[in-house]
Amino acid sequence: MLADIAVLYEVVYSEPPYNGGPLFSRDRFLDRTHRQKTAPGFELITARAGGELVGFSFGFTFDAGRWWGGRTEPPPSPEVMAPPKFAVIELVVAKEWRGQGISSSLMRELLAERSEPLATLLSEPDAHARRIYEHWGWQHAVNVQPADDGPWMHALVLPLNSTATS
Repeated sequence: MLADIAVLYEVVYSEPPYNGGPLFSRDRFLDRTHRQKTAPGFELITARAGGELVGFSFGFTFDAGRWWGGRTEPPPSPEVMAPPKFAVIELVVAKEWRGQGISSSLMRELLAERSEPLATLLSEPDAHARRIYEHWGWQHAVNVQPADDGPWMHALVLPLNSTATS
């Protein structure tokens, strides 16, 4: 399944604002995902239409006190750092399937049974998805540059007792 996911990932992340930058290359995605799929709390949700993969989302647990790698400005608040968090690593939907509720369904299913009190994700500030996350109730916490060759991104957080995605 990882091969299908990587194909969709590569297509979506070749679009603006990502434009296939080094952090978003297929090889880097595969390297990260091979490590992440063994992380505690890992969960993957897929969406298919007629057998074709049209979307996916996955994430895993950040233990209490853990945060994103790379650089963070300013430091996260104690309220964000202290509890365990579910880190949403990817939410990807094929362009031709967007606007049909697939993203919200994937996110809702991914977060529905989580025991962590807080979720976090990284979003490119100029991506359309950033505005969608805000509409769903995610709040900007800090800025994160997850890798030296990656862009600065918004780290967003969401209390999991209010996983509105409509």
